[in-house]
Amino acid sequence: MNAPGVYVVRIYRRSRNGLLGLVESVSSGEQLPFRTIEELWSALREVPPSRRDTQIKCSDMEDSE
Repeated sequence: MNAPGVYVVRIYRRSRNGLLGLVESVSSGEQLPFRTIEELWSALREVPPSRRDTQIKCSDMEDSE
């Protein structure tokens, strides 16, 4: 599983037919829409981790060599 990130979850509408919302990664700015709870969880897994987290991991690997 990817490293945890910081996300904004916006739910615009909730109805009998489901949800209408958007998941946004705070650091990368990438956004994924969702219409069901299952799509929300999928979007949270698919939004890439922050660029900062990736940079930290790369620098950690360089230090260990």
